[in-house]
Amino acid sequence: MPRGHRTFLQRLESMTSIRDFAAASISVPELGEAYNFAVNELRKFRDIHIQIISRYIIRPARKYAPKEDTGRNLAVATSTAPDKEFHGTGGTALLPFLRQSRDETKNTALC
Repeated sequence: MPRGHRTFLQRLESMTSIRDFAAASISVPELGEAYNFAVNELRKFRDIHIQIISRYIIRPARKYAPKEDTGRNLAVATSTAPDKEFHGTGGTALLPFLRQSRDETKNTALC
C-alpha cells in the first residue's frame, strides 16, 4: 500500500468518524465535497434498495399471500395476512427500518 494511503488510513483510525475528519478539514473544501458526494450516493443506493424490496418482496407477498406461514422464502414467510407488517432477516420492521437508515444516512451530510 502506498505510504500516503497507509498514513491516511492510520489517521482515520485515530478519529471518531470519517464525517468528523471531513468536517475538521476545512482547509481542503474538496474533502467535504467528496464526503457529501459519497453520502448522497449511499442515500441513492438506499432509495433503490427500498424500491427493490417493494417490487420483489412486498408487492408479490401481498398479491400471493398464503393462508398459513409455509416458511418457503422471505416474501411468503412474512406475509400470512395482507395487512401483516413485513420483517427483515434481523426481525426489524422492514420498510420503517430501511427508511430510517436512508434518512439517517442523508442527515450525516455536511452543511
